[in-house]
Amino acid sequence: MASLNPYTGVLGSRLAKHLLRRTTFNVTQARIDVYANYTVDQALTHLLATSNKNLNQPIHYVSGNLTSPSPWINDDATYGSVNEDNGSGSQRQNDFLTSWWIDEARRDTSLRSKMTYFLFTNLTAPQKDNGNSAYYYDYLMLLEHFCLSDWKELVFQVSINPRMLEFLNNDENTVANPNENYARELLELYTIGVGKPIYINEDGNVGYEGDPLNYSETIDIPEIARILTGWRFDKNQRSSMPLNGNANGNLPTGYAVPGDHDFDTKQLSAYFDEYQIVAWNTTGKTESEKKDQMEAELRALIDKILAQEETAKYICRKLYRFFVSRIISTEIETDIIVPLAATFRTNYDLGELITRLLKSKHFYDADDSNSTDEIIGGLIKSPLDLALQSLTLLHFPVPDPISQGELHYKSFYQNKVINSLLVQSAHPPFGQTTTPPAGFPAQYSGPNFDRNWFNSSTIIYRYSICKKVLFKGAFGFNPTSFVQQVVADPSSPEDMVTTLTDMMFPETPSEQRKKYFIDTFLFDGGSLLQEGDSKYYYWESLWAEYLQGNKVNTVENILESLIEALIWSQEFQTT
Repeated sequence: MASLNPYTGVLGSRLAKHLLRRTTFNVTQARIDVYANYTVDQALTHLLATSNKNLNQPIHYVSGNLTSPSPWINDDATYGSVNEDNGSGSQRQNDFLTSWWIDEARRDTSLRSKMTYFLFTNLTAPQKDNGNSAYYYDYLMLLEHFCLSDWKELVFQVSINPRMLEFLNNDENTVANPNENYARELLELYTIGVGKPIYINEDGNVGYEGDPLNYSETIDIPEIARILTGWRFDKNQRSSMPLNGNANGNLPTGYAVPGDHDFDTKQLSAYFDEYQIVAWNTTGKTESEKKDQMEAELRALIDKILAQEETAKYICRKLYRFFVSRIISTEIETDIIVPLAATFRTNYDLGELITRLLKSKHFYDADDSNSTDEIIGGLIKSPLDLALQSLTLLHFPVPDPISQGELHYKSFYQNKVINSLLVQSAHPPFGQTTTPPAGFPAQYSGPNFDRNWFNSSTIIYRYSICKKVLFKGAFGFNPTSFVQQVVADPSSPEDMVTTLTDMMFPETPSEQRKKYFIDTFLFDGGSLLQEGDSKYYYWESLWAEYLQGNKVNTVENILESLIEALIWSQEFQTT
């Protein structure tokens, strides 16, 4: 029986790896060793304490007319005033913004980046090619601000966020010409979902239970579109936009235009108990009062949507599939989703929600007699997870964004990580214009979900991370130095492969599996043995010569091949 009861006891290395791989992009052997000594409560205390950032925004390196590194989004306490005279167009600014966020996620030791990215998959507004990167920065900072707190307030704030207003055309939604785009996605994708859950049972059958719909297409969407009329933002004057207040991140936000709002009666369907907003007489009312009424209507709408039990369940299913497993059976729905949603509905606090899930026996696959059958190693890594966890596990020397700015932003992140790996693997980090409001198929396309990351179109590019990112370019990654840092005795093939697989694989591989890596890459199946040699003499002698300054290229080539094989393995491709 699946259980949300708390897991007790010290994590140990296996569960520490599992927790870190699922909750952060930053996984290293050192972090695994530290977390192995924590209880779940201690581990969550550290993960919920958001870590300091290296940079609070992307800082442009010296180019164009810049004489020193400068920000172009906000004035910066360290790097001075905004300076857009840097020779970069709007597309380059978008590239810088994405690279900056990825690098901060790579460094992040807390839950912040993973939860922010989860919210992007929930309240998806893809980055716009050649769009205003500052407004996209504000959107990401809004998600980050609420990533461990009030999801209900976030739904309101994102509804009037400039990037979301533009993306789904709600800035064009007026009483005279209603636009239903945001109203539709607010219900279908962002809050309650189009229908009841798809259950995947042990026999493989898939289907809905009960009424498959949660709202009326013909009544609720047009009426909600009317409630949403009249919200605007200035596409060219971000500096003059109103701010949403310190409690909400103090970020630029959309504003109400009463002349474009429909103040007449709006009534939802029986799905929402025929909820009604009565006509509001604007005669004699001030502009401030009209704006307050518009906000009150929007907040009341969100309250009504979130009052439906299905809304909390819908978000909990998304959270479950992002952090735990693609499979939501009737047992998981009853024992995990329903009680988790009840917790969420009390105050819609994301911190409390994720804490209960990550503390549960179920998350650690410890709620039945078989602890290796469902959860650990049961998700396919997203390309973003694959990239960042590879970089952190291997101690990859990412170029510094300030002293090596062009190498960092342009050569490494944009050309290597984003274009060569993520985009080609169908995972442009924030979607650009190719991503629908639903996000990536791995988040919404059942029953495969995360399996959508791994197909005939993406497999080659996932595997290319070694040759195109890790082992190519002037970035200074040295496999022998890495091995010397993490392996106690690199001259021992057994110690080498055991250490690396323990660090990189979700579960400890069999002796036969380890023997495959030893024989294939450190021993070459015996073909290199001379008569009378001990089994692993070839590698031992090679390592000894390397330490004396000989056979350097040979050793590095062998270790590159071994690391590449470990990354290609099905074990490392899962999490």
